[in-house]
Amino acid sequence: MLIDQQGSAVSTQFKTSTNIRTLEPIMFYSGKDDELQFFLNETEFGELIIISLSDDQVLVKEVLLEETNEKLEWKQDHKGLRISVPEGLPKSRGDMGRVLKVMFKP
Repeated sequence: MLIDQQGSAVSTQFKTSTNIRTLEPIMFYSGKDDELQFFLNETEFGELIIISLSDDQVLVKEVLLEETNEKLEWKQDHKGLRISVPEGLPKSRGDMGRVLKVMFKP
């Protein structure tokens, strides 16, 4: 327990990140030069990391949900591509899951 300058107990909240996962998703070529698609199970949400898409390999331009073209939050660095997938997103392939489109810079 932490104590403040007046000697009173200070409660602290620690943010636990239980929804961070490293993935090796099913990846397929969309037919476009600058796009790959990734299949995610319906249970895959939260912060997802795709190690094979680190910024020393390719540079990502944007990440979209395939069915609605909704833009997803993402960050790319030397550790991989980190995508924030909200839990309530619609499923692209019926009950099976969803597909993400990853667009690359030329």
